[in-house]
Amino acid sequence: MTCGRCGATNTPGAKFCPACGNALPPEPAGGLRAASPPAAGMPGYDVVSDHLSGPPAPATVTPRSTNGLAIASMVLGIVWIYWIGSILALIFGYIAKGQINESQGRQGGKGMAIAGIVLGWVGLSTLLLGIIAFVLGAANKP
Repeated sequence: MTCGRCGATNTPGAKFCPACGNALPPEPAGGLRAASPPAAGMPGYDVVSDHLSGPPAPATVTPRSTNGLAIASMVLGIVWIYWIGSILALIFGYIAKGQINESQGRQGGKGMAIAGIVLGWVGLSTLLLGIIAFVLGAANKP
């Protein structure tokens, strides 16, 4: 095998030319010699340029916004405001979750909407347990 750079004869199986240090292309399987000289670039690899017709298209990145109702739902779920906040957290949370699902990835905040929904249900269940405890306490008084 001869080196494509300096023309020196190399031993079979050599990976680099001992004369110039150039990387040699791998030998074809079965001891057959390649019919064409190796392409420019990395030895042993064919350069494929037909699918690289032009510069890559610039990626258009649209900024992802957070849904405002999702933020409001989570805040109202945390700050119960005499359980009115819990009811509003549920309403805003379900509306926000629907809007986020319909936005096809343009809006974020699904986790905040779900957190507001969960906290709204926790607040309403606390209100319900308080009402039940009050009614049972009033009914047991003599």
